[in-house]
Amino acid sequence: MKSNLVRTLVFVFGLFGFLVFGVIQLQGKPQQTQKSNGSDLDSFMQLKLEHSKEILEGLVTEDYEMVAKGAQSLTALSLESAWNVYTTTTYLQQSSDFRRSLQVVKDAAKEKNVDRAALGYVNLTVQCLECHRFLRNRVPGTDPFQ
Repeated sequence: MKSNLVRTLVFVFGLFGFLVFGVIQLQGKPQQTQKSNGSDLDSFMQLKLEHSKEILEGLVTEDYEMVAKGAQSLTALSLESAWNVYTTTTYLQQSSDFRRSLQVVKDAAKEKNVDRAALGYVNLTVQCLECHRFLRNRVPGTDPFQ
């Protein structure tokens, strides 16, 4: 019963996260350019999304290797220069918190603890949403991360 509840929660939060991410990506773009234009940022965002989906799929199927692989891939992306769009203390702290959540997911996958991994994934999703909200609401000439 508990495992079914966790699976349901992971699915709902994951679906919510992906829907919100999709809306964020489409906001403010002209209709004809909603598809990826091949830019480096678009490609990078797609990689982040693919690895997030990999974690979610692994959680739902209890494929711990898939969970760990997706979390490791996201960790690697978070260390690339394309990730670090700002160097403010707050942004760097958000990135650190994101990597800490990924570590929880990886550790839980190693322990084959789906409940802990799912909670780590939910936390990870919330952190993604918060950071994207900051970036989306950034007013030119101001820095919301200070």
